[in-house]
Amino acid sequence: MLLIEYITQKFYEYAGYPKYIKGSHIYRGGCNICKEGSSWQKKARLNYIPSKGIIHCHNCNKTWSPVSWIMESSGLTYAQVMEEASSYDFQSFEITDNSKPQRPESETLPVDSINLFDMQQVHYFIKNRVVMDAIDLIKQRKLDTAINRPNALYISLKDFIHKNRLVIPYCDFKGKIVWYQSRAIYKKDEIDRPKYLSKLNSEKSVYGLDKVNEQLDHLFIFEGPIDSMFVQNGIAMGGISMSDTQEQQMKRYRLYNKIWILDNELKENLDVRKQATKLLESGEKIFIWPKKFQGIKDINELCIKVHKDSIRPEFFIDNSYEGSEGLAKIVEIIR
Repeated sequence: MLLIEYITQKFYEYAGYPKYIKGSHIYRGGCNICKEGSSWQKKARLNYIPSKGIIHCHNCNKTWSPVSWIMESSGLTYAQVMEEASSYDFQSFEITDNSKPQRPESETLPVDSINLFDMQQVHYFIKNRVVMDAIDLIKQRKLDTAINRPNALYISLKDFIHKNRLVIPYCDFKGKIVWYQSRAIYKKDEIDRPKYLSKLNSEKSVYGLDKVNEQLDHLFIFEGPIDSMFVQNGIAMGGISMSDTQEQQMKRYRLYNKIWILDNELKENLDVRKQATKLLESGEKIFIWPKKFQGIKDINELCIKVHKDSIRPEFFIDNSYEGSEGLAKIVEIIR
């Protein structure tokens, strides 16, 4: 049995524009599962009813137990939810429509980061061009609807290094932010600096550990976090070499079947061929793009083109190779 205080805080964390309805003693917000379509931020149809111990959405007409709703909202397993609840640090808090949004600590994220999935914070900066451009990028790339999307994406308007860039948080398996990268929003920024910048003076972490479903037996490993958002159990390494931190994190998943997914550039890009060959020679299994997808650069581009928020795991599993078979497949592609 979960404590009401824990459920309430999770409701404030995941539901859209949440508030407490005093007369009816319920909590109400926008449904973070169905997003309520064009009614988002116009109506609030997700209700947490403590007296009945249920969470119900009048838009998608779904009813959850608090545990199942938290699991679906967070991507945590039942065991992880219960573990978190047992040691949760309860703090009194209040959300008001007129208050200035609270900022994460600078050690966790870039200075003065704004949560772009938090409608209260976005509304506060609605006249800021950079924030709106970041929102546009998120929608164009389908990052707000991707099946394996993070709980939040951020932007900083002040950070010396990561200013005006989309900030992608890396969480551990408990959902705590332990690292981050920022991605350029504007083409000029891509010319002046690398497209991706990492947290200074830190060792890279694995992206997506907080979303791993331990009931599935596959992990799909990408180089970059954005592509990994479009498949269940997608994680990202920021390259194919692992830091000491990443090696320690991956020990938790040593029994999983792992498939590496690189960009669809085996024929055109020597670096991609070298990466694929190195992975195969080290005993890893890789996904090789079917020929009919020639011209599609990566998974994010594929999802945008076919208007999908996810790719079925079977697509990767059925087109994965290892060892000499994988090396022969590469030779066949570059001929």
